[in-house]
Amino acid sequence: MTSCSNVTEKKLDNPQVDTIPEVALWADEYIIKYLESNKDRLTEVDGHPVTYIKETTERDERNYAMVKIGHSFESRYVTDQWIFVDSLTKEIYEYDLANDSLILWKEFASIDNEINEIPPNGKYRFDIAFAEWEGKSMGEKVTIVINDKSIKVIYEGDGQLTQTKKGDIIDEGKIMKHKTGVGIIGKHPSDTQLDEIGGCTGGPAIIDFKDKKYWMC
Repeated sequence: MTSCSNVTEKKLDNPQVDTIPEVALWADEYIIKYLESNKDRLTEVDGHPVTYIKETTERDERNYAMVKIGHSFESRYVTDQWIFVDSLTKEIYEYDLANDSLILWKEFASIDNEINEIPPNGKYRFDIAFAEWEGKSMGEKVTIVINDKSIKVIYEGDGQLTQTKKGDIIDEGKIMKHKTGVGIIGKHPSDTQLDEIGGCTGGPAIIDFKDKKYWMC
C-alpha cells in the first residue's frame, strides 16, 4: 500500500479550520459525518480531543483518503480507528487491522443520501471531476439539464476537452441511485447493480449533486 507524504491533521471540535495545505479536500465532509455519527464511541481520552490525520493512498487499484482517528498523547499520535473513503464512490470503509480488509460502514447509505439531494428541474453549471486527477476539474465545466428523472450533460466549451465541441451532449440518461448509494446517469435499471461505475471504468457516470460535480475519466 502506497501513500503520498502530504498529511492533514484536524481536531473534531474545529474541523473547518485549515492550517496547512489540504490533502483530498473532498473527503473532509464525509469524515466529519462519520465522526459525528460515532461521537459516543470516539470520545476524548484523558482530556485529549479526538482528531484525525488524513493522507491519500492507493489500494487494489483504487484511490482513497486514508484516515487515522485518534488523539495526541505525550508528543505522539495514538490511533484509535482507521477509515478509508473511496475517492470515486465516496464509500466509507472501516479498516479491519487483523485481516487487513475494508468493511463498508453500515451507515454509509443514509449519510450519502443526505449529501446527494437531487435539485429541482432546471439548468445547472457543474464542474467536471476527472477521476484520474483525484477529482480536480482543471477548469472544465458542463451544463446539467434536469427534467424529472431525465438528465443531459452538455459541454459549453469552457476548457480544452479534445474531440468535444461546444454544445455537444456528452452524456444523457436517467438519474438513478447506485447500490453503493451514489447518484449515477444510467440507461437501464440493471445499471444500479453494476460493480464498476464512473471514472475510467466504462460504466455509468457518477453525478454529485451536493458538490455539483460530473465525474469523467
